[in-house]
Amino acid sequence: MDENSERSQARPQTTERPPLPKDFRAVVMYGMSKEEALAVMNAVKAISAPMRDTAFAMTTETNIAWPLGRLIAELGEEHRMMKEWNAARQARPS
Repeated sequence: MDENSERSQARPQTTERPPLPKDFRAVVMYGMSKEEALAVMNAVKAISAPMRDTAFAMTTETNIAWPLGRLIAELGEEHRMMKEWNAARQARPS
């Protein structure tokens, strides 16, 4: 068994998550001020209509140690929930 095989077998198994949609887009930001992050978000969303649905995350003391796949999966779930919440809010009569 080579070193890479041994390393991959030694990793703990993570909880299975449903796969993200193929069109899911995400940007993870590190070391930016709120103003810089908002500028990045606005710039990305201005690229095209599909880019307006991009999910964004800032690193935190908690998530900085996560594997990237876990961070993207969590971000995908939060993004899905926010879209549902916004749709429900817009559907409510004023």
